[in-house]
Amino acid sequence: MDYLLLGPEEGEKNEWLQNEKKRVLTLFPDAEVHQFYAGDDTGEAISSVLSQSSLFSSFRLVIIKQFENRSGKDGIAKALEDYFKAKQDDAEVIIVSSERSQAKIPKTILDGVGKDGLKFFWEMFENRKRDWIASAFRKEGFAIGSDAIEEILFSTENNTQDMKNLVSSLSLYFRATAPSKSEITLDDIETYAIKTRGEDGYTLFAAIAERDTEHALLIMKTILESDSYGAIRAFSVLTSRFRLLESALEMKERGMSIERISENAEYLSPYPSSFKEKGIRRKELPIITKAMKNYSLDDTKRIILYLGEMDSAVKSAQSEMLYIVLSDIIFTICSDKGKACSIDLLSSPLEKGL
Repeated sequence: MDYLLLGPEEGEKNEWLQNEKKRVLTLFPDAEVHQFYAGDDTGEAISSVLSQSSLFSSFRLVIIKQFENRSGKDGIAKALEDYFKAKQDDAEVIIVSSERSQAKIPKTILDGVGKDGLKFFWEMFENRKRDWIASAFRKEGFAIGSDAIEEILFSTENNTQDMKNLVSSLSLYFRATAPSKSEITLDDIETYAIKTRGEDGYTLFAAIAERDTEHALLIMKTILESDSYGAIRAFSVLTSRFRLLESALEMKERGMSIERISENAEYLSPYPSSFKEKGIRRKELPIITKAMKNYSLDDTKRIILYLGEMDSAVKSAQSEMLYIVLSDIIFTICSDKGKACSIDLLSSPLEKGL
């Protein structure tokens, strides 16, 4: 049987995938397991595995991850369509995607896996996440306070895989640094974050919310030095934060209290499978409040348009030019509130303030 796994809950999805892999290897101990990634691999590579039986094993398990990254040119969908047309009994395909709907999945693939092969993995409700985190720490030998749980929810990307990774990292860290510790508090997590967490799009937005150009430039430089692709992720987060700020400012103009704003502000998630999220997390509320004082609704709308215009420039910039492009963006937002001038690649953006 073949499967299509959809939805944003990567932890439960990965657990299901590992169990299915174990089941196949129990039935076919000599099975070949092939793993491909849409966006990196091609339909030709997948087809070469699926088109004919193996000479050395009795079964083939083919896992295709990040199916949401496929394109019309990579031939992956065509390779799968050909496989479903000429189904072989000695193979199983598992397609994994973070997409929340089957609407964008080719009909031939939906027909190929059938209703029984289509599985959705949705995020837990907030109360279940809190119980999950507490239970995960108990298994590691720690109690955890409610404030610390809230901080973990803020620090992860809303799926159990990220929560599991953070629980594991925190447990290893405190077993090594404080062997006698039995309870993890909010202060402990903040200490861990200071010692282990680098800069990202959220710390960049916090500096921009303060209109602290120098600090924002330093953060961007740190991000680029550790991972050039991290700068592109930070740019996506920056856009989503200004969308959140726009929603908050619109509610403020309608006379809503900061409490109602924090509960109802909406924005698009910055992750690859963008979806609408609601609410301002407690730790982020002071940052958004500061940004609401430093940027008007008109400023924010102008900045959002500017970020949209600069999106292609960021994604197409060569690595050696990326810092210059992003520095100009930071200066334009902090100093000019989105009133863009053309990028001058020959001079430092700091010279504009002289």
